[in-house]
Amino acid sequence: MAKRTLQDVAGPKVWEVRELTRQPRQAEARALLERIAKQVQPIMRRRGWRVCKLSEFYPRSDNLLGLNVNAGQEVKVRLRQPRDRSRFFPYEFCLGTMLHELVHNEVGPHNAKFYKLLEELRTECAQLLAKGITGTGEGFDAPSAVRPHKEVAPAFKEEAQ
Repeated sequence: MAKRTLQDVAGPKVWEVRELTRQPRQAEARALLERIAKQVQPIMRRRGWRVCKLSEFYPRSDNLLGLNVNAGQEVKVRLRQPRDRSRFFPYEFCLGTMLHELVHNEVGPHNAKFYKLLEELRTECAQLLAKGITGTGEGFDAPSAVRPHKEVAPAFKEEAQ
């Protein structure tokens, strides 16, 4: 399959997810990436952002949590704990990394404009989680799916109030 470019994809959403292969709990990694992609879809739709591929990566540096290549061509998120590939970071942590990387679709450097937009995204995401709203992953104009309130991420509950 030919590599997708931002010009090839229509509509704000994550178009492909790719977990690491030959790793423990590979199916869980894919499900985590898909959940993250669906959760950020309403945020992406609102801003017209596209991501061709959301992929898992496991960099050598313990401090590196994510990368945004070419303003959405590919977003890479670290899902697994350093030195233990079988343990995942909490969902909320990975979601926060994704929000950080999405800001790079609009702002490159980590400056005041970057952090202001990141805070807007975190607030918006917290509100969506509190309401149980996520994207469908099907297309940018498909209706949002609603999740039960019991799944609201604890890390975002206070921000949403």
